[in-house]
Amino acid sequence: MHGMDQTVKTAGSALRARSPMGILASNSMLFLPSILYLVAFAIYPLFYSARLSMTRLESAAGAPIWVGFRNYQDLMVDPQFWNAAMNSLLFVSATVFLQVLLGVGLALFFNLQLRGSWLVRSILILPMLITPIVVGVMWRALLNPDWGLVNWMIESIGFTPPNWLGSVRMGIVTLIMVEVWQWTPFVFVVVFARLQALPTDFYDAAEIDGASRLNIFRFLTLPLLMPAIAFATVFRAVDSFRSFDLVYGLTYGGPARATTTLSFFAFQHGFQFQNYGYAAAASYVMLLILVVGTTLMFRYANLRPEHLR
Repeated sequence: MHGMDQTVKTAGSALRARSPMGILASNSMLFLPSILYLVAFAIYPLFYSARLSMTRLESAAGAPIWVGFRNYQDLMVDPQFWNAAMNSLLFVSATVFLQVLLGVGLALFFNLQLRGSWLVRSILILPMLITPIVVGVMWRALLNPDWGLVNWMIESIGFTPPNWLGSVRMGIVTLIMVEVWQWTPFVFVVVFARLQALPTDFYDAAEIDGASRLNIFRFLTLPLLMPAIAFATVFRAVDSFRSFDLVYGLTYGGPARATTTLSFFAFQHGFQFQNYGYAAAASYVMLLILVVGTTLMFRYANLRPEHLR
C-alpha cells in the first residue's frame, strides 16, 4: 500500500512538471543565468552611470554630490566637448565614406575571379583581425619621424615625408588613413559575400537584351548590393563613432586635441582628470547620439523588414 502511494505521488509530480506552469518554471530556470548576467553587466551599470552623470564626483574615494543636470549644461558650453564632437563627425564621415568606396571597389574587382585572387583576398582581410590598440601602436612605430619605416621609404625615393603625428592638420588625416586601412576589409567581405550570392539569371537576361556593362552595374548590380552596402555602412558608422583604442594607441588625442574624439574625451575626464560625473554625462550624450543616429540610418537605409517600415 505504501509503495502504491509513492507511485501515485511520483506520477502526480510528473504531471505537474508537464503542466504549463511547470514548463514555464523549468524554462525560466534555463534563462536565469543569462538574466543575472544581463542585470549585473548591462542594466545595473546603465542605471548607475545615469545616476553618476547627475553628480559631482572628482575622486574615487570621495562622496558624490548631487548636481542634477549641471554636468549636461556644462557640456553644452564646453568648447573642448564641441571640438571632440566635430572631430568625431569628421572621423566617422571620412572613414565610412572611404571604407565603403574602397570596399565595394575591391569586391567588384575580386569578383572577376582572376588567377591567384584567393591568396590576395586572404592577405587583404588580415588587418581587421588585429586588435585596434595593437594597430595604433604598430602604426605609431611605422610613422615615427626618426626611425619609422614609412618615412624611410618616402625619403629613399627622394620625397620629404609629412609630419604624420606631430601636425594638427595631418594628425586627423593619419587617424583616418589607419582606420580605413584596418576596416575596409570588413566592407569588402560583406559586399563580396553578397556578390557571390547574386542570381545569374538576371545577368543572362541583361546580356541577351544587349545591356552595356555600365548599365548592368547601374541598374542591376548596384541595387542588388544596396542591402549589403547599407548594413556595412551602418555597422561601420556606429563602430567608428565609438572608436577609442586606435586613438589611444596612435595619437592619444593629440596634437593639440586635433584627434580627440568623444570617446577619448570621456576617457580623459573619467580616468585622467578623475571627473567621473562629467565623464558619465559625456558618455550619455554619446549614447543619445548613437541611438538617434542609428535609428535614422536604419530608417533611411531600409534595412528593416517590409512589414515593420
